[in-house]
Amino acid sequence: MTKRALGGLSVLFVLSVLILPSLTFAKGASSAPTVVSANCQGHNFKPGHMVLACGDAGLYVEDLHWKHWGRREANAIGTGVGKTCIPYCAAGGTRSGSMEVRLYAPRLCSQDSRVHFTKIRYRWTHGSPIAGQPNQNVIPSLCSTI
Repeated sequence: MTKRALGGLSVLFVLSVLILPSLTFAKGASSAPTVVSANCQGHNFKPGHMVLACGDAGLYVEDLHWKHWGRREANAIGTGVGKTCIPYCAAGGTRSGSMEVRLYAPRLCSQDSRVHFTKIRYRWTHGSPIAGQPNQNVIPSLCSTI
């Protein structure tokens, strides 16, 4: 082989040693699962409990069983629990019922460099057990709550 050919091979070898590991790292970083801010802060993967009303935790879902968790959406079923606010929210009791949860609208959050689901759709499976509360709703799960 000529000196020029050997020099070219040396350059290729050096580049492969320096560049390939960083490409592998970048691929591994992008394969991290999509997460959700389950308790109005931080990030969680397949949480067992999610607060849906961050102001007073007046609506949450527990005992979540995830049927699907993908990069674009996730679906679960659990037990929704909401405050009745009778006679007023601080003194009222709670009611519960079966609830379906769908997470979607993934977005990269600059606060932690993770992809978060930014929309939560909940639906009371058999209608809301709380008078005046809708059977279903879509709420944001914003990166700014991290």
